[in-house]
Amino acid sequence: MLINQKMKAIVSNDYGSIQNLHLVTDYIHPCPALALDLDNSKTKNSQIPKGRLLIKTQAVAIAPGDVRVLSGACKKFQGPPSFPYIPGGDLCGIIVDMDMDMNKNTNKKTKDSTSTTYNVGDRIAARFTEGPRGALGEYTLVNPQMASQVPSNLSSSEAAALASSATIALCLSKKWNITPQERVVIMGSGGGVGSHLCQLLRIKGVKCIAAASHDPERMKKEPLLCDYALDYTEKDVYDLEEWNKVGMPAVDEKFDTVIDLSGGGWLRLLEQRRTSTSTNANANANANAGPTTTTTTSKMIVKSAKEGGRYLTLVPDVYNFEMHTIWQAMKLFLFANIYRHVSSRSIYRATLPAHSYAISLDNDVEIMKETLKLASENKLIACIDDRGPFEFTTEGVRQAFELQASRHVRGKVVVTVSSDGNGNGNVDDKAEAGAAAGGGLKNPQDSIGA
Repeated sequence: MLINQKMKAIVSNDYGSIQNLHLVTDYIHPCPALALDLDNSKTKNSQIPKGRLLIKTQAVAIAPGDVRVLSGACKKFQGPPSFPYIPGGDLCGIIVDMDMDMNKNTNKKTKDSTSTTYNVGDRIAARFTEGPRGALGEYTLVNPQMASQVPSNLSSSEAAALASSATIALCLSKKWNITPQERVVIMGSGGGVGSHLCQLLRIKGVKCIAAASHDPERMKKEPLLCDYALDYTEKDVYDLEEWNKVGMPAVDEKFDTVIDLSGGGWLRLLEQRRTSTSTNANANANANAGPTTTTTTSKMIVKSAKEGGRYLTLVPDVYNFEMHTIWQAMKLFLFANIYRHVSSRSIYRATLPAHSYAISLDNDVEIMKETLKLASENKLIACIDDRGPFEFTTEGVRQAFELQASRHVRGKVVVTVSSDGNGNGNVDDKAEAGAAAGGGLKNPQDSIGA
């Protein structure tokens, strides 16, 4: 018997305004035609695509990429294949069904087989691997390439937040090989990646962590515990003397590493280098000319490449960039960063830090597992913006997107799709997963197609 199933979902019918987002109750289920043998109450053919998990969504973490996709700024590369589309890509939920081949291999200890890790009924966290879309629905299909089971002591909201940003922070801390001896300043440290990166650097024993955020007091409190913090809306965070004013010792002891998560920092350093060079030249020319009027210049906060200084980033100079052609993409992500990488280590190595750009991040499931393990051991705390989690309604999701777009987030913006008071999933969710595993769906119209 074929049963056409519908579900609730947040959709947009076009690019552009966040006001385009709205809740519908009749969106087509990811697997709309379930052939059920109602006499035996068992699923005969769930029609799950190869290598996919069918998830009942519990929580979704909103990311900058979700806002960018909706805007249409990069529609040639990240746009949905058709409209209406469901936004969101990072989530936590319960496995309701899975690819039949994955079920057959569940108990096989096959090397490099991600399917051996999962069972129907498992609660998993997943980061998107094929485009940030599809998560803000009651059900979604997930590629297990970047997914892992969630420890029981973590809520679904926490797991979604960790999957979205803490995994990126952990990947960066490993990729950039930040050592305990370094003095590090993180620009744009208050968001999802920054809030978790601060904690991970503390775990590594980094001796000095400074943060630039619109909410500096938050950065010095648990669980972030940065040594120093400045409000970038009020202070020049690229001026070393400003850091000295908030208690940093040795005004001439520059940072070893700048981590720029907000964008535009390299242009600021270039401006300082040009100003410093011009000021020094004028000083030499006027050395014997008597008193002159001098221009105050800010002191660069980071050591030069010759001294071991580094500038690390994963964002372009302009945060709200647009990209519509391959040529634009190459200029934005490739050409400029190759030039900076080479020139900062050669002709400008005495005046600029070594530039490194994380152009891509590995989809390594071990990163996801390690992130969740650190959180389950209370070594890493999921940072969720205290203005949420937001409701799974038109207004709630619009508020979540508006907050993310403002760039004034305090950790991660999360939407609760379905959960109990603890965010760990309700009884109906788990009963449904058990039914799909072999106990049958007693009332499939009600339990899946709400």
